[in-house]
Amino acid sequence: MAKARQKISENLEDYLETILELEKANKVARSKDIAAKMGVMRGSVTGALKSLAEKNLINYEPYSYITLTAEGKELAYEIAR
Repeated sequence: MAKARQKISENLEDYLETILELEKANKVARSKDIAAKMGVMRGSVTGALKSLAEKNLINYEPYSYITLTAEGKELAYEIAR
């Protein structure tokens, strides 16, 4: 049975997709890599990461690597299609 897709903004969808791409390339994502890839300030990335972590879509601790949760990975693949 498929889970109901969480409602998140297009902006947060972009972050999930970027994290997925970075995970594929590097196994983990870092906020500075996300900022560089998306062309945004690191402060913007922090706010988005906190929001995604609250929704249980990523594993995030400040100054640490970022990885997708199982639910986050599922949603990121769905968005990427």
